[in-house]
Amino acid sequence: MAGENATTAGIAWQKMVEDEHAQSDRIREEAPSDDFWRPVAHRFVPPKKGESTPDDTVKKLAGLISPSDSVLDVGAGGGRLAVPLAQYCSHATAVEPSEAMREQLVATANAWDVTNLDVVASTWEDAVVDPHDLVVCAHVVYTVTGIEGFVRKLVEHVRKRVALVSFERPASATYLPLWSYVHGEERIELPTLPQIELLLSEMSINYEKLFLKEWISRPFASREQALVECQARLFVIPGSEKSEKLEAVLEDSLDVVDGGFRLKWAEPHRPLIVTWNV
Repeated sequence: MAGENATTAGIAWQKMVEDEHAQSDRIREEAPSDDFWRPVAHRFVPPKKGESTPDDTVKKLAGLISPSDSVLDVGAGGGRLAVPLAQYCSHATAVEPSEAMREQLVATANAWDVTNLDVVASTWEDAVVDPHDLVVCAHVVYTVTGIEGFVRKLVEHVRKRVALVSFERPASATYLPLWSYVHGEERIELPTLPQIELLLSEMSINYEKLFLKEWISRPFASREQALVECQARLFVIPGSEKSEKLEAVLEDSLDVVDGGFRLKWAEPHRPLIVTWNV
């Protein structure tokens, strides 16, 4: 869907994404993995069934549907939303291109005894699915170049309501100090909420915002896991000069917290749902 942007906001969005991707390609120490998400896919699943109350995003989204409705989750990841939401509707469909994410999603659905969820192995651009009552797209649009076509397809496949879940600031913000230290340059940021609002306004979409509780990512289970995930996020390979630099700085950058380790400067993110009726 690249090249389909016509609004000023859409063109500016595309440039932000392309500039960020160009920086990533220039910095990357090895060819991109077939599945970028494999090292971190385990972080995109819901808690084990019954271990905690539904998170605020699930509760807010569940409040937008009735038991007879269907839900489509675009870019469903490991099922953090699709699996619990399936319990509130008649049928759910999860579109997810990453094999590693789909593996987590299927395993989570099985663990939750969810049987009314179909998984579609595809990008949204190429997905062939029927319209659903609620279309959810959580933390996906940041890297989409042809954003206007992407949003139009969401609208074309919904019967009642679209819900975009976004952070107010880039999700990568936690890693920015490491990026600057290891690579010696500032990270180019991707579009987030301000750009989403400009885009929807220029597309004449009347939306509302539902604010959610602050959220902070799960701790790293170990120092070793922290290193592996930070290497993936910074595009450095084990044993390289930059990887050694990263490993050295992590020695003094991790706090011990319940459940593992967290970067000392990590702050909660404020997520929200940008939603509109169709």
